[in-house]
Amino acid sequence: MDTEFTEFMRQLEDRFKAATSLLDRSKYKIFYGQIRPAWILTLGINPGGSPSETSADGTTHTSGVPAAASGSYFENDEHDVLDCEWKENIGLRKLLLPLLGGNNLRTRHEVVKTNLAFRRSARVNQIEKERAFDESAPFLNEIIRVVRPKLVLLTGPSVSSFNDRFGNNAVTVHPPQRKDSINQTVFAASKVRLRATNSEALVAQVAHASQWSATYDEYDVAGRIIALMEA
Repeated sequence: MDTEFTEFMRQLEDRFKAATSLLDRSKYKIFYGQIRPAWILTLGINPGGSPSETSADGTTHTSGVPAAASGSYFENDEHDVLDCEWKENIGLRKLLLPLLGGNNLRTRHEVVKTNLAFRRSARVNQIEKERAFDESAPFLNEIIRVVRPKLVLLTGPSVSSFNDRFGNNAVTVHPPQRKDSINQTVFAASKVRLRATNSEALVAQVAHASQWSATYDEYDVAGRIIALMEA
């Protein structure tokens, strides 16, 4: 049964398909749950999985690993972060838990997840990343307009990749901090005015959840985010 969010999601997907000639969900992934007002928007780089090894409805990989918790528009409140046991999701839940007051079930209604690029690939280097970001940007801007996030959590993309496309008047509130032994930025943050909503948000970059989630506790990432949001 459709929900109040279904028609927006359906129309956005149809327009993305028309604009890109990507005809089914084996080639792209936009939704990880319902697109709804939520205070957290979390963005990865792009959806994983080889298109040739993903079903046309985007629900399964040929390996048997689920590719989505819903083959339609998550009308039953499914949410990939909670309902799919991907390594990335297990790591991401560690960071979301303290942000959600110790209750990850709040993810269903308080977290929207997608990516800066919707084009699917098994590895990031198999897409032209900047071009894919630009391809998805108009549609992601519409999603931001609906979500109206107070926190944009980047699990892989850089702060500048987001701000350059979606923000104005960015002010650095935490310069990039790197962990040299893994060659990763473990935390960076800025305050920005979102172009889609003309409202302020904290944009925080963290290391990718699938490989580097141990850095979340090591660098007290959740505590830093909470402190910056309360400042």
